[in-house]
This record gives sequence, C-alpha cells and structure tokens, in this order.
Amino acid sequence: MSYTLGAEADIRALYPDASWLPQPYAAQYPDLAATVAEFTRQSLLRDGVSNAEVAVDFQGEGDARTVRVRITPVTATSLRYAEVHPRFLDAAHAQQALKGVAACKGKAGCWDPAPVSGEPWVPFLPLGLPMVNQETVLFLDYPPVPALTGKDYLNNFTMCRWGRVMGAAGADNVLSYETIVDSRPIAAAGSGQDAYLPDPLAYFDDISGAAGNYITPMLSLLAAGDATRVVRPVAVFGTAARNAWARIAGQPQVGVLDVGSADLGGQAGTVPWIATNHPDVTSYNCCPGDPDKRCGTSHVLLTDESKDFIAACWLITMAETPGMTPDAARKACSTRWSAPATAADRQSLCVQAKLDNNNPAAVCASYEEAWNYCSAHAANACATYDCKYDPAAVTSALPPPGQRPAGWNNTCNSYRE
Repeated sequence: MSYTLGAEADIRALYPDASWLPQPYAAQYPDLAATVAEFTRQSLLRDGVSNAEVAVDFQGEGDARTVRVRITPVTATSLRYAEVHPRFLDAAHAQQALKGVAACKGKAGCWDPAPVSGEPWVPFLPLGLPMVNQETVLFLDYPPVPALTGKDYLNNFTMCRWGRVMGAAGADNVLSYETIVDSRPIAAAGSGQDAYLPDPLAYFDDISGAAGNYITPMLSLLAAGDATRVVRPVAVFGTAARNAWARIAGQPQVGVLDVGSADLGGQAGTVPWIATNHPDVTSYNCCPGDPDKRCGTSHVLLTDESKDFIAACWLITMAETPGMTPDAARKACSTRWSAPATAADRQSLCVQAKLDNNNPAAVCASYEEAWNYCSAHAANACATYDCKYDPAAVTSALPPPGQRPAGWNNTCNSYRE
C-alpha cells in the first residue's frame, strides 16, 4: 500500500532534518526518507500494526518532487494512513505550526530569548504517535529536547511517567492513550523555558492569519471519531496548557480536575475534557513532614498522586464508556482513587508514589523495591522518608513481570527534563 505524503519541500520542513536543524541536532537527522520512515513506523506500531514495515522514496523532479510512503502489511489500520497521515501534515494542520514559528521569529525577542547552552529551540511536531486507533488526545505545553534527540516523541521522563500511571490505573495499552498535541510545538529545554516560550494562542491558535492556526484544528483532527468511536476525550495537563485551554473552551479559568465539553469545530465538534496537573508534578513533591531540603514547601505527594490516578481513570472510563457524561466519570473515578477501597488500588497508588518523590532517599529505584516497600508498610508510601523495608514484613507476593501494569518502564527515574 502506498500514498503520496506531500511535496518534498513541505515534508522536509515538517520533519526534523539536517537541512535546517541547529548544529547540536543536525547530525542525528541526516536523511529525510529514513526520518519519515522511522516516525511512520513508530505510529503504526503504536496503532497496533506490530509487524509494520515502511519505505519512503521520492517521485518526480525539481520543485514538483513528492514524498511517497509504502507500508506493509496492508491492514485496516495501515489503509487509513493514506488518508490520515497526509491530512495531519497538510496546510490546515501541521503547516500552521510553522506559520506560528515564523511569526515568532519575525518579532524581536520572541524566539529563544533565553537560550540554554546546547539546547536551542526547534519546531517539533508530535510525530510517531497513534493517528488512527488512539483512545484519547493529550493537550500539553511543549516537547522537551530529549524527545527530539531521542528520535521518539515519547522518549522523555514526562511521558514515561505518565505511561506508568495509565497502566497502574488500568489501561491495557497505554500507547493508545498517548496521542499528543502541544500548545507550543517547540522542542526546548525541559525546565526553565516555559516562561520564555511564545503565547500559544497568539502564535499557534490565531484565526486572523497573522500567525498559525494550529492548536484547535489539530486537536479536532486527532479527537475526531470514526466508524468505531465517537469523539475521543481530551486531557489537559499543567498550568500553561490549562490557561490556553480555558480560552479555547470559553472558560474564565480551568482548574485541576475540572471537566466539561468544548466545541472544537472541524472534524471533532464537541469533545469531553478533563484538566489535571502536569505529569511531572508529583516528582517534585514530597511526603508530609519530610524535612529534606529539596522538598521546600511541596509536601502533597499523596494528594497529587491521587489526582493523577483520577485523571487517568477518567480517560479510560470515557474511552471505554463514551456515553458517560464527563462529570459522572469524574465522580466515579474520584470515589475509586481519592480513598481506595480495595487493597489492590491502595497498593497501586503506593507503588507509584514510591517511584515519585523529590527526596532522592525516599524514591524506590525499581518496581520490585516499591512493591515490597508498600507491602511491608500497609500501602503507606509515606510511612518513612526512605525506601527501606523489613523483608519479613512483606505480606504480598510481587507480581510476575507479565502481570505488572502496562507501561511499566523502570528507566523513568534515571533522568528528568
């Protein structure tokens, strides 16, 4: 199965490529065809085509040259790529992000005004994510540089951790819940840059034509239903994205665990949504009373962990029960995860909390350690300010690898943006 993706000049501008990338990144993307093939293969794998093979070549001459994508095997999912993939990259969607970047670059002091050594800003679209079988759409702020340098949009602490939470909350396939639209499609250093990045709606959701009209059309495209689904629910993460979403949804403000419905127009129309914390928030929190100097005044680890699980549960519930109202799903998930009634849910919350903490002495280094700590401390993640436990006090057997939550990846603790 093959299809034309678009004009070579357009595609080269939309994918990371040595022809335009800043020097620190250029060597990682020397070949456009290979880059398009790899990101397309990632999307197919995450859309459930486990044996996907992708080849990319060029057709025509000069300015008329186009990019052609060939996919095997031919499945119901891969066939839909001939429609969805070019639309994702067309003038009404991905190319609008570049218009926003150009508008920012054209205004003095807008583009990369506080550069981090070795990590210059780069326009970077959510490539390699599910485009056909996604269950939800996540609205975040901006992709951190490790997503670009790792050649994988999900190769960063933020999404690694969120995948853990989705699996612990009950998602069978966390990848189907990880289709992303960022309010500012710019790869930048993962901390200290959000205050300098351009206003998302002024540059990336502008219907006047002066900048880019990217955010709402792309959200609508990816949240739209198909023959087997009604519209996908949207989750909004973090202060910057919540502020942008409030204006998109016509709300005076949007707080953590607020829910509602918003008319995005386009393909999706009205979509259900929930707002929550940034996926990294718990990693910068500590247990109540922890005196470690890194904790500062942030001692709400358990409260914020519960909020994350409520949001993850809401996404799963709305995806699996699309007729449920956003408020009904929130109430059901709040009942389950605010004060878990079952030992299994209490253990899940505890294990995740022992992997998230701003006191490095309190963080467990692996799922195994976290499980044993929680089992030995009656599922109380804040029983002590370390990860020590008495092996004789471990009361529940560690689940074998195949029975642990989907999305488990014990490398998340190795770095943070």
